Order: sequence, then structure tokens, then C-alpha cells
Amino acid sequence: MSTATTHRTSHAPEAGAARILVADDTDSDRRAARDALEAAGHAVIEATDGQHALEVFARERPDLVMLDVVMPRLSGLECCRILKAKTQQGYLPVIMVSTRNSVNARVEGLRSGADDYLGKPYDAEELRARVDALLRARRVLGDSEPRGDTPGQGDGRLDATHLRRLEQEFDRAERYSDPLACLRIAPDAEEPSASMAAGLRTVIDATVRKIDLVFPARAGGYLVALPNTHFPGALAVAERIWRDVRARGDGSVSIGVAFFPNRDVHALRELIELCDAALERARGEGGGRICLFQHQGYMYAPEES
Repeated sequence: MSTATTHRTSHAPEAGAARILVADDTDSDRRAARDALEAAGHAVIEATDGQHALEVFARERPDLVMLDVVMPRLSGLECCRILKAKTQQGYLPVIMVSTRNSVNARVEGLRSGADDYLGKPYDAEELRARVDALLRARRVLGDSEPRGDTPGQGDGRLDATHLRRLEQEFDRAERYSDPLACLRIAPDAEEPSASMAAGLRTVIDATVRKIDLVFPARAGGYLVALPNTHFPGALAVAERIWRDVRARGDGSVSIGVAFFPNRDVHALRELIELCDAALERARGEGGGRICLFQHQGYMYAPEES
């Protein structure tokens, strides 16, 4: 049995770099993926087939898994199904790769639970872009399992039940062409006080409707989904939360808002990525702002009432 190794080249993994498991029975394809990912600062762990990938995953707990569809002993499709079943309490991004790049092959890969599908041979820049997008989604949705030895880890993550509920709501919106707004709300303080955290949840609960979904997110923030809500309604909710938090005197929040339908959104993870990007832009402009992303970013600081 071969063993997994983390290959080190001149591209040393950066602090906080992702650990990516690349499972492929073709040496040249593993090398191409490793070179592309290590160039972006990620640490790469390799496996030579599906069964080996499961063994490596159990030891290494990578942040993202890349699986070839056709592998000996256990196919990438079966490996993906098993990995997704093992990580139901969190979010493990999986990219399926294959020389088969037809619509049917992509559908089969996505139905196995994969989050993305990439045809081979793949472009290094495209691979890095897709990996970065999934890692951003992972930061929002949470690690594949809580890690109690790291401060703040294991708290404020979307568990599998929350994620499924969001996926159901997105699927319903897509099926019936209904609007769906998504808000990412976070305190501007790097270490929000207990009073701020409790007050933020109180404000959100007093603002949203019974049909709205509210889930804890990182840094004392929240992810809020607003079904059947267009731009004006989402803006009204964001403004009320922004003002009510400031009125409590506990500090300020930044809010990112994204919408579906949207020409840039074809899946739940893309909606959440846009929402997260909007939040980061609002915070990057000094905080205390709302950034709404529809076809372009629109950012402002509401006037205090």
C-alpha cells in the first residue's frame, strides 16, 4: 500500500494555507494538479485511488478533495458519496475531474455529491479559481468537522441540516423563478463582546419573518436567507438591522447582500460567495456599511435615524 505524502517544492505552503487531497491514479495528472495548487500556496496530499483517498482523508482531514472519476478499487464517484456521508455535520468541498466532459458525465458527478466538475486536461488558472471559490464557500459554511483545539473553531458553522435547508430553499426559488435574498451580517469589531453577539441575534430575530432562515456564521455573525424577497425588501431588512444594532450602543455591523435570480448565480454556493464578497467589501471600506450585489456592487452607509 502506498502512503500519502505532502510534496514540498519551492512554493512553500503559506500560513493558513489549505490542505488539498488530490486522488488520481495517473502520475502526470497528480503532478499537474500538485504544481498548480502549490503555486497558489496550498499544501497538497496525494492518493492513488479511491480507497487510498478514504484512508488518507481519515488521517489528514484535508480542507478540499479533488477526485478523478475513474480509479481502481474504488471510483471517484463512490469515494465522493462516502466522503459526503462521513462529513454530514459540516461542509467538505469536492471537485470531480475526468477526461469525460459531456453533460451526462458532469450530471453524474454532481449527483454523486461533488460541488464542482472539471474536465481534463484542465487549465491551471481555472483549477486554482475553482478551488479558491470552494474554499471561500467552506469558510462561510464551516469545516468538515469542528476542531476544538483551535479558538473559535466549531462555533457558528452551518451544519448539514442548515445546509440542506438552504439548498431546498434555493432549489425552490430556482424551480419557480422566485426571488431569494441572502444577507451576511458581521460585527465590525474583531472580537465582539458577548453583549454585542447577543444583541445582534435579538435584533435579527425581531426583524425577520417566520419564513426567513437565520444561521450562525463566523466571527459572531449570521447568514440570513430571505425567501420571496426582491431588492427593496432585502434593503429594508438590512437597513433596519444596521440601525437597530447602532441604537443598542454595542458597536456597528457590516452587511453584505446578494440576490437570486442573478446572471452570476447558478448554484447556492455562488449566491453565498457573492454575499460573502459583498460583506468583505463593506468591511474593507471601513465597516459600518451595507454592500448590495446584484449585477454590480452598490455600497453605502445608511443615515442614522
